[in-house]
Amino acid sequence: MSLALHEQLLYTPHHRIRELLDSGVPVHVLVNPVEYHGPHLSLGNDRILSERLARKLHDRLNAERGENHPFLVGGVIDFGSDPTPGDGSVGINYTQLSRLVTGVADGLIALGTRRVIFHTFHGSPFHCHAIHQGIERLRQAGIPSLSVFDLLLNAVINYDEAQFAPLADCFDNPADYLTVRDRLPFDLHAGFFETSVALYLAPDTVSDIYKTLPPCPDLDVPRALKPVTQWLERFPAMSREIEHTSVAMAWMQLKPFPGYTSYPSLASAKAGELFIERVMLPLYVKASLDVLWGGAKTPPAQFAWLKPLAALLGGRV
Repeated sequence: MSLALHEQLLYTPHHRIRELLDSGVPVHVLVNPVEYHGPHLSLGNDRILSERLARKLHDRLNAERGENHPFLVGGVIDFGSDPTPGDGSVGINYTQLSRLVTGVADGLIALGTRRVIFHTFHGSPFHCHAIHQGIERLRQAGIPSLSVFDLLLNAVINYDEAQFAPLADCFDNPADYLTVRDRLPFDLHAGFFETSVALYLAPDTVSDIYKTLPPCPDLDVPRALKPVTQWLERFPAMSREIEHTSVAMAWMQLKPFPGYTSYPSLASAKAGELFIERVMLPLYVKASLDVLWGGAKTPPAQFAWLKPLAALLGGRV
């Protein structure tokens, strides 16, 4: 299901844009890389999931507020920082992506946009910080906005097993649930979690070979970094982020590189529905209402300690 022309501001007569935006309708901006997602998912997986989740969020917001606003996309950026390596991945650096995002933000400001929701399904810290450059540009113009994926990243990094306990009902074999549960905090890419979400939101884009894929090898913090993560345990928030970064580094060094984490073969649309309907959308709806209409502060990007590094190196990371 591709975006209909009437759902894109760029294809809407200019006078009609003004009428739509004057209503206060949130405008959705999609920022996602073209990226290898193992052999079973599409290169455009992040964009596809972002768009279909954005539609669901928009419908929920309409229902919550008793409105009937159309779903409007004010920008689609099919680039991302630090994509997973693999055939077909297309990457740009933090600085380049920041310019693209702030350019879209400037255009929305000029049009008179009143509320903006950014969508991505790519968790690279530099990618998320680049999106926040657009959020900051909008804030300076007095326009509330947020990147809802920040909420999911926070839930993953500050993992609460109880939040995901209903996942047990998605498995016929209890042992499979225990296997997935233990890997879920570090299910970084194209594994059980992302494949399940794709099976729920975009089953037409998932190859049946996911059922035959072997599990990704066990991941752990690289030996050289273990003293660092142990020392940082006195700073819990940074310790968890360092641990996630370290495990991601270990995954990237796997030979041969699988392109996915954990157990995609155990994925299911039922699990994807749980992730979307019972975990992600409630977080997204509440934050959107609080920030866009309630005046609450925009949720911060994770890995705040990495942002100065990105700026210092000019995006060459």
